[in-house]
Amino acid sequence: MQNLPFKKLSLHTTLLSIICAFPEAYAAEEGMDVVDRTTSDDYIEEVTVTVSVDQREVNLQDVAASITAVGDELMKQANITDATGLNGYVPGLQVNKSGGAERMVSIRGVGSQTPQNFYSQPGVSFHMDGAYITNNIALNMGFLDVEHIEVLRGPQGTAFGAASTGGTLNVISKKPKMGEFSAEVQAGLGNYNYREGQVAVNLPLGENFAIRGVIKDTSHDGYSESNGIDGGYDLDDADNQNARISALWEPTDSLSVLVMGQRYKDHHNAAALKAVDDPNRDERVVSQDFPGKFDMDMDIATAIINWELPFATLKSTSSYQDMDHAQSFDTDRSTAQLFGGYDHVAVWATTAETYMQELSLSSNTDGAFEWVVGAFYLESESGQYVNEYAGTDVSDPTPILSPSTAASDIPANLSYSERSTVDRTSWATFAQGTFNLTDKLSLTAGLRYNDDSFDGLGSTYFAEPNPSSFGAEEVTGKIGIDYHLTEDNMIYAVASRGYKTGGINSGAVNAMVVSTTIEPEIVTTYELGTKNIFLENALTVNASVFYSDYQDMQYIQEDPIPYSGGLGNIPKANIYGMELETKLALMEGMLELGFNATVLEGEFSDEYYALDRRVADAAGAEAIANGTAPYEWSYEWFLARGSATVNTEGNTPANLPEFSSGLNATLYTELGDFGLITSRVEYLYKSDYESRIFNTDVGHVDGYDQFNLFVQYEPFEGNWRAWVTATNLTDEANIVGRFVDPYGSGVVSDEYIPPRQVVANFSIDF
Repeated sequence: MQNLPFKKLSLHTTLLSIICAFPEAYAAEEGMDVVDRTTSDDYIEEVTVTVSVDQREVNLQDVAASITAVGDELMKQANITDATGLNGYVPGLQVNKSGGAERMVSIRGVGSQTPQNFYSQPGVSFHMDGAYITNNIALNMGFLDVEHIEVLRGPQGTAFGAASTGGTLNVISKKPKMGEFSAEVQAGLGNYNYREGQVAVNLPLGENFAIRGVIKDTSHDGYSESNGIDGGYDLDDADNQNARISALWEPTDSLSVLVMGQRYKDHHNAAALKAVDDPNRDERVVSQDFPGKFDMDMDIATAIINWELPFATLKSTSSYQDMDHAQSFDTDRSTAQLFGGYDHVAVWATTAETYMQELSLSSNTDGAFEWVVGAFYLESESGQYVNEYAGTDVSDPTPILSPSTAASDIPANLSYSERSTVDRTSWATFAQGTFNLTDKLSLTAGLRYNDDSFDGLGSTYFAEPNPSSFGAEEVTGKIGIDYHLTEDNMIYAVASRGYKTGGINSGAVNAMVVSTTIEPEIVTTYELGTKNIFLENALTVNASVFYSDYQDMQYIQEDPIPYSGGLGNIPKANIYGMELETKLALMEGMLELGFNATVLEGEFSDEYYALDRRVADAAGAEAIANGTAPYEWSYEWFLARGSATVNTEGNTPANLPEFSSGLNATLYTELGDFGLITSRVEYLYKSDYESRIFNTDVGHVDGYDQFNLFVQYEPFEGNWRAWVTATNLTDEANIVGRFVDPYGSGVVSDEYIPPRQVVANFSIDF
């Protein structure tokens, strides 16, 4: 931590000495009457969340694992509307945009290092009410009517299976309630013409049936502007609609059937990624001349059946997902005059249709042995279609071509096209058991057998599709032990193994180096942790240290032949660190202080040579300049590019900030008999990190900090409340992510945090 600014380190050290407590992220205020705050003995409420395959309700403080749950109250206070808003609230979690569409999620530096690759799988799995969502682009979905979000850190190879090497995000929705009619209308207005409206209705129909419907509309003007388009062009705007209807049937005390259907529609201009060499120094203005768009339709239907048998609970989770996405963007992140031409993606379209089924049987009685067994099946059909154009005259047409375009009809300025399909079939069986050796000592062990297969068809430049296939089998699991020193103090140790499947590099058919298949990656993490409650439930302290052995890390591998790259595997990386989550209640619960912090270190421990696209481009240009290569795309030019490999041994993996933290203070102030004012101020900090495996200056991202504010008024007698949320109070243009395009132009661009956003909200309950 020697690189941290002294003042920030001193501030954190001082606050850490006075604040310690529970995972701040889930303050379950919803069930607590505001009048009772000064009389309640439980200043930090007992919180239960669903964290395992058997869906049993467990107290976070009793779980021998690193878990944070972000509740709906915190989401409201921090204006968290999608996955990127979670940055700073969960230790070790980092969510960045990639090229403006995908969301690259990592936990403790483990996740996805493979942006814009059709066949790559996430390293942090994303679930909605237990249903696995297969595609990274789906993380663009805004959050809707959320009860809480669970973030499980470390490999989740037993409970959540493949693609959970870094951890899991599980979004838990609010469910229908029996025998209770309720409705809520919420509206929000803010700067940048921010508008948000949401209506939620809970309708009981008889004694054992209820439905809940919710619809939300969100829009705002662009946070940035492109000055290379006549009249200006907004970027980073929003215009989306999100709706869900849920039905809950409980015919008996032992049987429940929950059915949910959700539709999300998103249509906005492209994301603002600013080239590092953009001559305009205003971070909110980009010099681009292509009007990019983003469109996505996502439909999800899920059915969850719980049947309590005399000895166990049988659970079935079925889910169908259909995603249709298309985007266009300015690949060169510049104007033709500045770039010396253009490189534009006219269409990058992705479709994914998925069916998932999971069955589990779990013990429902406490005793010496608790267990769960189950099976998982997934079938997914995906497609991708790309048209990219390059040239010198920006007036050249850039049409979206028919996939059946004949070779003779291909425009001369078409620089790249791809049409790929892949069918994925995955199945798994799993079992986990907990042996309660004494009333204080427990041993947990679990295993999962994973089987994944892929069959694909891929072609570039409208050539005949090339068939390919890939299969992998892997055993993952965990073993752990926990000991309760007292009822409120626990220590634990756990070793867990996670697996991310490999796949196919359809564009590497003619590559010199890149293989047509991708090897799976394996992460084994060893963790020691402790969870504690002190001061008669006013103070909690949760901490952990961990070490991760990362094998065959998947990354974007460049080939000496342009456009022939894909995914490769770095043999070995070591990542280690520590986490702390604390919360302290003072003044009989009227003041709450919270703090979380993560320290991370890591390196590639084995010799491995990789091709840096930027170094390869320079080597190719030099070869032409000195006559070694006669022209671009000559054999000698390929050799010159291929000779520019660099050894990554000793480098720091990407997305591994050395230090990150969040601290906050929440004050509850009574206005006599009129009502309660809730005030919250928070400070988020993330140190610098590397965005690429090469650790050069171009991939180095500076650290940043952010201040947020929340103020709410709620009357003691009334059914309404009003609040104001202000994020990025100082209006800093800090870089939250850097994207080095491995394809096309190879341009380096930055993503900035949103500017100061002030939103006033009002809600009323019926």
